[in-house]
Order: sequence, then C-alpha cells, then structure tokens
Amino acid sequence: MYLTKLLIRDFGKFHNKSMDLKSGVNILYGDKEAGKSTVRDFLVGLMYGIPRREGITRVRSNYDLRKPKNSNGYSGTAYMQDEDNSYLIDRSFLAGARKASVLDVNSGREVKLKNADTISGTLCETDKNTYLDTRCIVEEENSSTKNLQDYLTNITLTGTANIDKTKAIKYLENEKKTHIPRPLVRRLDELDERLSEYETVDDDIASVEAELKVLNEEFIMEAERRKRVARRMVENEDGTVTYENDATIDEKIDRITEKETDYAAVEKRLADEAEEKRKEAEKAARKEKKLTDRFPVILLTGIFVILVITAVVYILPFEEVVRKLFVIFTALAVFFVILDGYNAKGAFSGKKEEDIPDEVEFNKVLEELKEEAEQQEEIEFDMTFAKEYQEKKAELKAKEDALINRRNERNKLRVEFDAVFKKKSELEDEMAAIDYAISKINALSDKYREDAYKNLLGNVSRYISRITSGQFSTLTFDSNGKIILKTDYGYVPISQLTETDAGKIYLAVRLSIAKYLSKEKLPLIIDGTGMLESVAEIKALADCLMDMKEEQIIILTDDWGFDNVFKSKGIETNMIKL
Repeated sequence: MYLTKLLIRDFGKFHNKSMDLKSGVNILYGDKEAGKSTVRDFLVGLMYGIPRREGITRVRSNYDLRKPKNSNGYSGTAYMQDEDNSYLIDRSFLAGARKASVLDVNSGREVKLKNADTISGTLCETDKNTYLDTRCIVEEENSSTKNLQDYLTNITLTGTANIDKTKAIKYLENEKKTHIPRPLVRRLDELDERLSEYETVDDDIASVEAELKVLNEEFIMEAERRKRVARRMVENEDGTVTYENDATIDEKIDRITEKETDYAAVEKRLADEAEEKRKEAEKAARKEKKLTDRFPVILLTGIFVILVITAVVYILPFEEVVRKLFVIFTALAVFFVILDGYNAKGAFSGKKEEDIPDEVEFNKVLEELKEEAEQQEEIEFDMTFAKEYQEKKAELKAKEDALINRRNERNKLRVEFDAVFKKKSELEDEMAAIDYAISKINALSDKYREDAYKNLLGNVSRYISRITSGQFSTLTFDSNGKIILKTDYGYVPISQLTETDAGKIYLAVRLSIAKYLSKEKLPLIIDGTGMLESVAEIKALADCLMDMKEEQIIILTDDWGFDNVFKSKGIETNMIKL
C-alpha cells in the first residue's frame, strides 16, 4: 500500500501544495526549515488524524504546531494505492469538523470507516502508535543513547516503544497496594460482632407482641366477667330478691374494652387480609377488585338502569303522568338498592378512629366507675384490674419500643455491612484484575523477548555492521538488560557511544524493526539522515533498504547527494524539491 499524490491545502506553512509520489524510493529534499517535518506530520495525520490534545497513550500531537496561522482552513487530500484498488482520502484536521472520508475511486462509493478519524481497521490494521514505532523513523527524537536504550528495551519486552514494562508493573503494584481491603475486613469483623448482639431481637419482639395479645384477651375476658359481677339487688313484691345488670356500668366497661377489642379485631383483620392476599396470588382472577365494589361503577350502573327503563316507558303507550311516576319510583328504587348494598357491606356501620378511647379517656372512665361503685355500695365491683392492666400494657409497650429501636439499629448495621462487603468485593476483583494484568504483561514480555532474540537482534546486528562499515558488529544485552555492542576490542556499552554513532545504531535498529516487526507494508518514512557522514554510509543505507523490499520509502533529507548515491547503486528514485 502506497501514496501516489498529495494535495496539502492548508497545513503548517503549506497552502495548496501538491506533489506526486511513486512506489519505491521517494527523496524529498529541502534545506533546514523547508517543511520536511511538516510533510511527515501531514502524511501521518492524513492516515491517522491529529488529536487536539495528547491522549493517555502519549501519541504525539502536533495539532497547534501545524495549524496554519493565516488561514481558516486545515485540511488535505491524498490518493492511496492498494494493489488494484485506488482510494481518495480527504481530511479536515479542524477540531469539531468531520474528520476523514475515504472514497473508492474505482466504484465511486464512499468507504465507511470502521474506526472514526483513522484508516486503521478499514484500509489497514496498523494503529497510529504502532506505525510511529515501526515505520516512521525520526532522527531527532530518539537518537540519544538513553532514548535508544529505552526504545529498544521497550520494543523487545512489550512490542511497543510507548510501554515500559518495568514502569508498567511498578505502577500496577502500587495500584494493588491502594486496593488492599484490610481496613474493610477489620470493619466487617467489627460489624459482624455488633450484629451478633442483635440476633434475638426479632424473636424478642414477637414474644412481646404475643404477651400483649394474651394480655388484651385476658383483659377483655375479665372485663366481661366484671360486668356480670356488677349487679344491683332488687326486692320483688313477693319478697324475693333478684339482681339486675347496671346498664351505666356495662356501658362504661364496654367503652374501656372497646379499644382493646378493636385492636384484637384489627389483628384478626390483618391476618385475614394476609391469608386473602395469599389466595389472591394463587388465583389471578381475584387480583382485581370486583367492579361491583366500586362506587363509580355502581352509580353508573344504576344510572344506566334508570335510562333503560325510561326509554322503555317512553316507547310504550303510557300517559305522561304515568311515565313520570314510573321513572321517579324506578330511580328511588335503584337509589335504595344501592344504599342497602353498601349498608350490607358495612359501609355505614364502621367506627371512626376518634371514637376509640385513648389513655386519658380510659382513666376517666375508670374514675367514673369508681364513683358508681362508691354510690352503690351493694354492687360488688372492683376495677383495680383495669389499672393494673394499663400499667402492665404500658410496660410491655415500652419494652416493645426499645426492641424496635434495637431492630432499627440492627438494620442500619446490616446496610453498612452490605455496603462495606460490596466495596471489599470490588477491591478484591480489582486486585485480581491487577494480578491478571501483571501476569499477562510478563507472559507477553517473554513472548516478545523470544521473538526479538530469534528474529530481530541478528538482523539488527547485520544492519549495524553495514551502516557503521564494520565498526560495530553485534548488538546484545548484558546481565543488567543494558545494550552493549561488539567491536574488534570487546563489548562497548551504548552509553559510551558518541551521538553520531548512537544515531547510526538507532537507524539500523529502526530499519530492522520495520522489516521484522511491521505486519503491513505501509509507507516507510525516514525523516533525518544527519548521522550518515559519508557516501559509503549512504550506500549502506541503500543496501539495507533494498534488502527490506519495501513497497514505498519516503526519505526527507537536506543532503542533495542522496539522489546521486542511490542512482549509482542502480536504484530508481523520485526526487521532489520542497
């Protein structure tokens, strides 16, 4: 895959600059500040875009650097050839604009990009980071000995120059330390111990409720018995004595037991309702309330009946007076039927909440009963049991309230326990993910290292020997992972090389990586050849490039002699002057 024609509409210093490229070697010559690096950024940006800001992957972003200062445009176009297929790539680099479009020239149809803003995934599989690491050789950015050490170490151990295995694992280990859930485990132990103190609270509440129920039943039974005891002696005409119930006392006893009876009734009603709901769940047909139980439905039904009967009456040949009377009596009959139905359902017999006596009313009635007993000495009556009942009931209610408070405290602790447990589980999952990531990095690193020693390092050494005219013959690593180079007098650490020699080693390394680690034959860009000091070294570069058998090579240089050297080797070139 190679580029055939560029049109730089607005990019950096260029405006409507066009140039024709060919397969094989293209030499773009220009003096310093002629725009060689600008062309390089345009080529890469055209294929992969230029983000406004540098992302977490640390892809270089030259958005602001290459944006034209005296133009509102920021765009360009290129043709790309892939075997028999030709594509037109058009791109706007402006933030917020539609980024890129690809047209299939043969069919005239637009090609839908699988990944927005990049040809990766559509015309090729190589992503931007990989392209910059393997097929875009930039002298000034990586030619120092330290950068070369880092670059080759990262490529060898991780497959990319942007990932430092040592730093990556160290970062993950530090992250793992921040995810250790020891404080959460301690808190869970504390909460579990506190929750154990509330284990019996539900049973205790049920026990108190049972006691209250029994107490209510006993009180009602005793009150009924007291009503029978509260009798008034009456002497009959024949001299016999009978006893009559005192209606006033009976009514007052009924009043103080009414509330408790209502409580019992409520409990029974709630139990009945629960049973009814269970039955309704089993029978879906009974889930909805009967229509005949709803007042609007009943009323509308009644009105409908009246209207039907009225219509029938007016159809039949009755006198007007008879018709009106018939309608009136029908309406009254329907009205009374509705009222009778509601009365049968208990709509008019229920007691209101305010009719149930409270504790003040209870004590008031007790005082009245006491006065009745004092006024009628013949009545054998004692209501102290009611006072005792009230006191015992208050005691049980206080106990129940305290237990309910404990249950609420227990529920709060459970909520906290669940939240802490969830957080602990999340941290444990994250730790497991970190462990997996570390093991995966190590496994991949071993694979990359194996591939590097098998395929890369031998070829690197061959290219180094060519470009340095045999000054350095072999590149390898010492026991500490540092790069060392073999010379006629032994091994030399890369840190001891001059910048020029380090540049030559860097170029040889990058060419070897482009040959053996690049998965696709995309344009190979070489920006900067200042490290090559002689014609022999330029010829050595030409030999290496011919050995690589690249489909397209773009060399950006300020050395006018490159073209002649390549042609002297029988290599056809496409020379472009910027």
